[in-house]
Amino acid sequence: MSLEILSNIKDAKPSQSVEKLFDTVRDVASGQSDVDFIVLMADSAVEINELREDKAIESTETERKIIIENFPLEKNNYLVVPKVIEE
Repeated sequence: MSLEILSNIKDAKPSQSVEKLFDTVRDVASGQSDVDFIVLMADSAVEINELREDKAIESTETERKIIIENFPLEKNNYLVVPKVIEE
């Protein structure tokens, strides 16, 4: 499948790294994967107790200005971002 079909993004450009990822997924799904790769993936797994606490932190005034400059529209006290996924 092409990247455009999978991502539903018009005029998406093929990416060598994304295609390599899809090839790896196809190999794993078909049972033709490299066992060392699967062991490596298992070794890099993170357990829930290893994750940091999810807590809100205050942004600096400079960070707020940068965010507002990048997302100038606001609706109901939320920033408006461009729609990127179409159904």
